[in-house]
Amino acid sequence: MKKEILLTDKYLRLPVIRDGEDCEVSFSVNGEKIWQFTIPVKTEEKGSCTGGYAQLPVEKWKGQMMTIETDGELLPEEILQSDETETRNQDVYPRLHFTPVSGWVNDPNGLCFYKGEYHLFFQHNMFDVKWNNMSWGHAVSRDLLHWTQLDEALFPDEDGTMFSGGAVVNFRGESLCPKDAMVLFYTCAGGSSRWSEGKEFTQKAAYSEDGRTVQKLPGVLIPHIARENRDPKVGWLEEKGIYYMVLFLSGHEFAVFTSPDLREWKETQRLEIPESWECPDLIRFSCGENDRWVFWTADGYYLVGSFDGEKFTPEQEVQRLYGNEVPYAAQTFWGTEKVIQIPWLRVLWNDKPYQGAMGIPRELELTRRDGVWLLEAHLPEELWKQRERIYRDLPGAGQELEIPEGKSVVVTVENPEARSFSLQLGAGSVAWEQEKGQLTIEDETFALPCAEELNVVLDRDLVEVSCNGDTVYFCKKMKAEADRKLVLCGEMTMEVGIL
Repeated sequence: MKKEILLTDKYLRLPVIRDGEDCEVSFSVNGEKIWQFTIPVKTEEKGSCTGGYAQLPVEKWKGQMMTIETDGELLPEEILQSDETETRNQDVYPRLHFTPVSGWVNDPNGLCFYKGEYHLFFQHNMFDVKWNNMSWGHAVSRDLLHWTQLDEALFPDEDGTMFSGGAVVNFRGESLCPKDAMVLFYTCAGGSSRWSEGKEFTQKAAYSEDGRTVQKLPGVLIPHIARENRDPKVGWLEEKGIYYMVLFLSGHEFAVFTSPDLREWKETQRLEIPESWECPDLIRFSCGENDRWVFWTADGYYLVGSFDGEKFTPEQEVQRLYGNEVPYAAQTFWGTEKVIQIPWLRVLWNDKPYQGAMGIPRELELTRRDGVWLLEAHLPEELWKQRERIYRDLPGAGQELEIPEGKSVVVTVENPEARSFSLQLGAGSVAWEQEKGQLTIEDETFALPCAEELNVVLDRDLVEVSCNGDTVYFCKKMKAEADRKLVLCGEMTMEVGIL
């Protein structure tokens, strides 16, 4: 089936269909294939619209005819054009947790502070609320709390879909791309689409000079090594004058690479980390006379040790930052003074035009406790600056606080001597019981022998809880959005703020 469309506007818009019938749809201009996606379409028997639209940027072909074609008998029933981006109904989206306007979202990619903005790229399927068609979505922020979604940065091509990766700024003017451009390193996932059948996973690069338009670079930086090797994260080691890359290989195995120029890469190490899988990061921390390095993996497991420019050497057993399985695949920003990290939250909704969310960015510190190095994941400084403190020093039980409409809530419990306490958040609650050594978030219970200070953030139906100096944190979606009442139960000293 084929359809010809004269492109008259900046965007081609297709409705996002939930539980539709999948069709392979290609888009061509002047006989050249531009895109190919698996797109669910609505039929009489299957599929319903989510209320959102996939938005393809077509301005560069304005005035030309586009051919939309499938080898089946179905095409998306509604294809619109518009010069305007889709607006958000703020009642549908969380305020502090980034979500795309529509579609599926997972791993954060290419985190970079560039030209005065925080750039968040992310795995995105704009056509559906399930995983497929992996592209790099793109959003920017100036304060880490309020994000503006931009046009898609990287689309699948004949070499594969666009899997995860990192970013640096070409501050030295390496020949790979223009000086001071933002360089994006990504996995080209060959064989993950019909268009790329028979191809393997390879590591490639792209760049942007304006923080908006992205140009893919030709060639492969690192050829296929093992199975679905992926997720290149790149950094710079000043004292050695080299770039380094960490890469997931297969199973629990990772590799380290170095490069003098971002173009030629040499493998220098392979290491296996028990319990760990994909999305690595290698993070440097200033710790007195000797810096420490953290080798990070997707499930929140990490090793602390040293890095000499070629080899990472662990100095203690594996630790874990995450208290449950919701946060995942966190990455840190290039170009920030503080170490700032964002995770993906594995949460699903049945009634939203999107699936998945990003966690609140957190500032990482490495501290030593009882002879063990531990990561602390603090809420960002900007959150505390923008928060309006409304209650302070509230010991006692049964106090009920009204939360203004459209506001998020930040609660800090500051009394580690309390035997137990709970926060009733509408239909759900956060509670800690000293005798049982348990933290309960709504209907899920976790072992937590000590509750040394808790920070609780409620953002519509998403809640984040960090405790014990933020050395462990939990994320969870409540079964229902909390009403605007917060009930405090138990003897505790606390502070409540809104923003």
